[in-house]
Amino acid sequence: MRDTMVKVWNGEAKTARWFLYIPLAFLSYLYQIALIAREYMYTTGIMKTQSASIPVISVGNITLGGTGKTPVVERLSRRFKDKGFNPGIITRGYMRKKNGTFPVDIRNDTAETAGDEAYMLAKRTRIPVIVGKERLSAIERGIEDCNIDVAILDDGFQVRDVKKDAEILILNGRESLSRQELFPLGPYREPVSRVRASDIILVSKSEPDSATIYFTRGIPRFQVRYRPVHIYNVKNNLIAHYNFLKNKRVLAFSGLGDNQSFFQLLKQIGSDVVHETSYPDHHRYTRKDLHMMASVTGIECIVTTEKDAVKLLGLEIPDNLFYLSIEARIEDEDTLMELLLKKIRTRSPDRLA
Repeated sequence: MRDTMVKVWNGEAKTARWFLYIPLAFLSYLYQIALIAREYMYTTGIMKTQSASIPVISVGNITLGGTGKTPVVERLSRRFKDKGFNPGIITRGYMRKKNGTFPVDIRNDTAETAGDEAYMLAKRTRIPVIVGKERLSAIERGIEDCNIDVAILDDGFQVRDVKKDAEILILNGRESLSRQELFPLGPYREPVSRVRASDIILVSKSEPDSATIYFTRGIPRFQVRYRPVHIYNVKNNLIAHYNFLKNKRVLAFSGLGDNQSFFQLLKQIGSDVVHETSYPDHHRYTRKDLHMMASVTGIECIVTTEKDAVKLLGLEIPDNLFYLSIEARIEDEDTLMELLLKKIRTRSPDRLA
């Protein structure tokens, strides 16, 4: 469904866009009214914004997925760890089966119980990841159980009930801010004017266009690059350099907000991507999915993302299935960290003296 909507938003399904325009425009109008009502309730104090007892840094986006948010959350949490903090990643745990608010336990939880992104972040970073629908409660649980002293909100731009010390907004450089339709007519979760509410802008996947530069003028802006780290053979638990995939005939599959970025990265490192299989974001894989891909002839490797690989536990894994591990690198990252430390200095003066 999302892939169809993306085609409609991008004008690739022109007939469908014309056919769906009136109902989508009506639903978009209703969504806008809901946003206005929510803004009014926070402005008038009907709904309250509460403060946590530790600094809160939000990382989010203004569109539906596909900005590369999770690697940035990981990168920032590692940098705060290097600075001597004990950061906690606070996330909703989308599509998790386990209820309540809890720190992810990689020994007992799975991608299914905790949510794929939450489980992957906990496994990769060994930094506390606290899952909960109510973010303030999740922060308090992180303080109590894990002694965290700075909270990093994953997908926090739309969170209004928690006061944030720094608001980081990630924009996909390939999606111009000149297109401003709200969901479901377009990809925007909020009006483009809300970009001005951010303290820091990160632009991912491409250089910003003129519209993005215009809307973000005066806000510190940094470029994010994503680079491969290694490949990992899922069945045999073996790590290899990603150059192993160079000139290999590859079947690539993923269930991300932006699958094409993953396929393009594989091509950039020299893989011969002969099959691309796109699944919806947060797709739960079945034995049938893997059997179908393993049955494709003429390929040497099956490659997916780390976020997808954590959801394959318990399935019959082909010998030639790998995931590509990537990391985010932020240009002028030290300057970004100084800005963040300055933002939270009043909350933790003893740590930042």
